[in-house]
Amino acid sequence: MDTTAVLWIVVGIVALLVVLGLVFFIARKRRQEHERAQRAEDQKRAADLRKKAEEAELDARESEVQAARAQAEADQALLDAERLHKEAEQRQEDAGDLHRDSADKAEHADAMDPDVDTDAAAVENSEEYRQAADPGRAGDGSVDGRPSGGGNSLQDPSRRTDP
Repeated sequence: MDTTAVLWIVVGIVALLVVLGLVFFIARKRRQEHERAQRAEDQKRAADLRKKAEEAELDARESEVQAARAQAEADQALLDAERLHKEAEQRQEDAGDLHRDSADKAEHADAMDPDVDTDAAAVENSEEYRQAADPGRAGDGSVDGRPSGGGNSLQDPSRRTDP
């Protein structure tokens, strides 16, 4: 073999090595570029996930606040209902006391009036007293706390004693 053939073989091997080097270099650059693009895409997805997680956390906090507000409103409504119930009971008690006082005064007035038969008035007043003491008897035919017998004893001629 002569030197030119060896020289061409060496040049061919060097050219082959250069071409292989360029192929590996270009492939490496493409791989690095692809990895860089993949990392950028992953970072973008991670940022989106973080943003969505923060929004979900804010929504959860807002829901907690709304639930706490609704619970507070329910507690307040319960307290108001209890207060109104006690107030209603007190007013019923006061009304019963007023009915009893009114019946006592009417009975005392009937006792002082010489035209009133006190036995018949006592029966009528005891009926009024029972109705005032037991408001559940409202549907028993009485009107305005009076028995449905036709009125009070001062206006009922059958209950009067004429001189």
